Amino acid sequence: MTKPSTHTERPPIVVVMGHVDHGKSTLLDFIRKSNTVEKEAGGITQHVAAYEVEREKDGGKKRITFIDTPGHAAFQAIRARGANVADIAILVVAADDGVKPQTLEALASIKGADIPYVVAINKIDKPNSSVERTQASLMQEGVYLEKLGGDVPWAAISAKTGQGVEELLDLVLLVAEMHEMKGDPAAPAEGYVIEAHRDPKRGLAATLIVTNGTLKSGMAVLAGRSISPVRIMETTSGASLREASFSTPVQLVGFDELPDVGTTFCAYKNKRGAEEARPPLPPAGSTAGAAAQTSGEEGGEHFFMPLIVRADASGSLEAIEHEMARLGDEHSSLRIVLSGIGTISENDVKTALAGSVQAVVIGFNVKVDPVAEEYARQHSVRIETFDIIYKLTERLEELLHETRPKRVVEEVVGRAKVLKQFSSRKDTHVVGGSVAEGYLARGAHVRVTRRGAIIGTGKIKNIQSHKADVERVETGSEFGAQISCPFEIAQGDSFECFTTAMK
Repeated sequence: MTKPSTHTERPPIVVVMGHVDHGKSTLLDFIRKSNTVEKEAGGITQHVAAYEVEREKDGGKKRITFIDTPGHAAFQAIRARGANVADIAILVVAADDGVKPQTLEALASIKGADIPYVVAINKIDKPNSSVERTQASLMQEGVYLEKLGGDVPWAAISAKTGQGVEELLDLVLLVAEMHEMKGDPAAPAEGYVIEAHRDPKRGLAATLIVTNGTLKSGMAVLAGRSISPVRIMETTSGASLREASFSTPVQLVGFDELPDVGTTFCAYKNKRGAEEARPPLPPAGSTAGAAAQTSGEEGGEHFFMPLIVRADASGSLEAIEHEMARLGDEHSSLRIVLSGIGTISENDVKTALAGSVQAVVIGFNVKVDPVAEEYARQHSVRIETFDIIYKLTERLEELLHETRPKRVVEEVVGRAKVLKQFSSRKDTHVVGGSVAEGYLARGAHVRVTRRGAIIGTGKIKNIQSHKADVERVETGSEFGAQISCPFEIAQGDSFECFTTAMK
């Protein structure tokens, strides 16, 4: 992404992080309800990816853009690509609980992203809270606060009553001023995709954060290989926009492909310019499914199981997101394509059908609209509801195991050294050796290395110990083996014996 050339102050982009029970959602809710630039129609609180707040400072108005939830997929995906959509983090620590393992995880994420942060010591309204004890627990973990021998800004707050929240926002603005966050409003817009979904009525849509430049109606946006004309551009609460400058979150409708969360975007004068800059398609066979799979960091395929989640409160939703983040592995995980507070609706069921892989609708402490229930029955959409979080977690784990595609898993079971080569004829070689660790088994595969470099792979056709055929030989045993491979095996080579299975 290009560096800004015109030094114009821009609003900071802030992410709030912390332990799941330390009041992060309550803090975000309080800030959003009391400071947002634009209120939702009808007073309905929507679950959005980002929003702006406005503060009076030095006789003028200053804006701050918040990314909703620290575990938000956007923040994780962007960090994985080595970039930072957030400029500043707020680390929330409860005054009645102190530093917890998840606090340390959040702190590691902040340091990994290399962004400044402010500490919010929350829940000071509770009778068993202790700011001093919390400060001590932070310092034990190397977080040295201002006025206590360190340079990390902090504020004591109650997200429930609002005490100290204004001072916290002032600290955020002060940190932003100290780091001189600048942008060039005259430049073509660029930024990040922080949320993407399929709107059943309007098509493919994404929430974008503009980090530099100005996005104007009539332009076109390129995010990865996804292109959208800038025709339907809205605030995160649905108000129409003609243009949006840096640090502004916007919803853009009209993408020809669903962009990946965390992808950078650039704006072009028109659609033709975006099409000319669009990268070529990857080689055949390597393209991943739009809704279910995406390329992994090592070039493999990663399976995502799509979910639509409805909960009774933002705290419940955050807890579900936290539990989901613990499930899966480097090959498969869960992905929320739509989430929010309240009853499961017909629109949720329709959204579940919109992807290339049908989503499962999950409800926590919420009801299912009868119309939605009937529509789901007619279209075979799975709806599952829960009132206990661990039951939900167990079921999600089962669903992920049931739906993810099977893959070939390799397991190294033994290593050996070739002590002598007895014969070599075409693709069959007879050697003697010693098992260094694990075991070698008849029918298993071996990876052959020479002076640390892999020279090829073969298969054990037969194996002997003390001149008798055996199924396997263990650590410390000497053996004779007949190996099938298209290359010659020499004395001094090493074997790595491995098995494969579909899992």
